[in-house]
Amino acid sequence: GDRGRQSNYFYGSAKGGFALYLQGLRNRLYKRGVQVLTVKPGFVDTRMTFGLQTGIPIADPDDAAQAIHDAQRGGADTLYYPRFWGGIMGVIKAIPERVFKRLSL
Repeated sequence: GDRGRQSNYFYGSAKGGFALYLQGLRNRLYKRGVQVLTVKPGFVDTRMTFGLQTGIPIADPDDAAQAIHDAQRGGADTLYYPRFWGGIMGVIKAIPERVFKRLSL
């Protein structure tokens, strides 16, 4: 949901739209003391990822749940999990559009 990929742009646009919805909701509810956490997970070991060859580690669901709990308790706005996923997405978001559209991602 952070970049529009050619291979699954419908899926990515739904995730991106939901993230913007959560951002607006977070801003609206902030003064009422309501926290809204946006979770942007990488690959987590679930039925959806079963048998998937990712080339990167797949997160344990219990560890992901603990990280989400900790982020919520810590007042975070957004959580990328596993932590390295935020770095990966930071690099991907930094790629200029004219270069990104040429990549097969």
